[in-house]
Amino acid sequence: MGLQPFSSLRGTSLVYCITVACSSGFMLFGYDQGVFSGVIVTPYFLEKFNHPNASLLGLVNALFDIGGAVGAILVFLFGGWLGRKRSIMLGSIIVIIGAIIQATASNVGALCAGRIIAGVGVGVDTTAIPVWQAETAPPKTRGHHMALELVFTATGLFISQWTNFGLGTNNGSAAFLIPVLLQIVFPAFTILMLCGGLPESPRWLIGKGRHEEAKEVLDRLHVAVDSSVDVYFQEIKEAVQLEGATEKSNWKLIFSNGPTQNMRRVILACWMMSMQQLSGVNSITYYVPTLLLKFLKVSRYTSLWVGGLTSVVSVTFALFPVFAIDRLGRIKLLVGGAIGQGLCFVVVAALLATTPESSFAYGFAIIFFIYLYFAIFSGTWLAGSWLYPSEILPLAVRGPGNSMAVVCYWCFNFLVVMITPTALENIGYKMYIMYAIFNIWFAVTIWYFYPETKGKTLEEMDLVFARLYGSPEAVAQLEGRMGSVEKPTMQELESTPQHV
Repeated sequence: MGLQPFSSLRGTSLVYCITVACSSGFMLFGYDQGVFSGVIVTPYFLEKFNHPNASLLGLVNALFDIGGAVGAILVFLFGGWLGRKRSIMLGSIIVIIGAIIQATASNVGALCAGRIIAGVGVGVDTTAIPVWQAETAPPKTRGHHMALELVFTATGLFISQWTNFGLGTNNGSAAFLIPVLLQIVFPAFTILMLCGGLPESPRWLIGKGRHEEAKEVLDRLHVAVDSSVDVYFQEIKEAVQLEGATEKSNWKLIFSNGPTQNMRRVILACWMMSMQQLSGVNSITYYVPTLLLKFLKVSRYTSLWVGGLTSVVSVTFALFPVFAIDRLGRIKLLVGGAIGQGLCFVVVAALLATTPESSFAYGFAIIFFIYLYFAIFSGTWLAGSWLYPSEILPLAVRGPGNSMAVVCYWCFNFLVVMITPTALENIGYKMYIMYAIFNIWFAVTIWYFYPETKGKTLEEMDLVFARLYGSPEAVAQLEGRMGSVEKPTMQELESTPQHV
């Protein structure tokens, strides 16, 4: 094995090692979602950076999201050439550079530069990782592996919030440097895993004409449970030929439907990631300490440990889809989650509007519904929203299409993080009424416009969309070119939304 300890792994053990590598990248993502919420209230940070106002704090946080969008765009432009593994490795290296710049920053400008650079790296990773995971996981357990990956996102949030809490009584540089430098650990581990012999995506290899390598990877993954590796290889190859996935300008296929409904699927993926952010999760994740300080008048120390408990709830309930998402499906989880989240925001808004100053009972109720919101989000949307785009996008546009979806995620993340401090100061509880309305709207949208992906191969989704929205000629073409692919039954299609 030498320097590549994973090169001899096969089957389930190999798939789980890929999941661990992906999980490390998403643990960094979760860590960065929460780390600055505690850092920006430390005396050292405030003194060193001249007590920035709410708008500047929003900018420091939001620049990370601009970087994330840039990183997703880089994958859009170069990911097809680099491949899944090299894209993830590049993103991890960029994060390390950004973390070092943040730790050594002597002014707000340098801090902002470090945040943007780290965001670029995280943006690259969060774009490439779901695609690599989806393209290497078996169809029947794909949701399980991707949900497990998102458990580690919640774990990253847990680590960030409790690191801030552990340093809550420290007024020196450690309360700033330790949380910032911990960003280096996660990408370093991902790089070590990638260098250890984990395979490239077989679908990417087939798209590049590297057929023998793809067969070797499929043989190692044992993804063809019900058929031989040769049959499964042929199914993917036929899908590649049908979708035109070997063309040099694959990204242009995004803007045309064709027999596989490419543009429709890209739009659904982009709106899924936009809805995830507009559901309001980061209005709480980033600013729980600020929310508690402003409305409940608690101390900084109390705000940190109370806010940290949200990540405990998140990790706990993120385990639910690991065992349930492949049984219940994606759509039921997302719709039920959106309704539950909307109701939580209604109650939080009502309590914030009527809370007497320093009322323990009202404060306890607000905290309870914040925890309930995190429980619902972590058990439904956290895994479902990140999994769905990679599942519905055809191979021809999966890389650039997922990049566009993640760009939408980061842009709306930026919007939410940028306006939240100002919104809390100016409109207070009304902000949460807005999020309640959004969530109910999203529940309706998903129920009527998003087809189920549970249990289907990535190639089979071509036929699902063709039968739902394509012409009879397109369906016939797909059935002719993908004759070996198990086709969805009419009963399955009748339970799927029929219009967009």
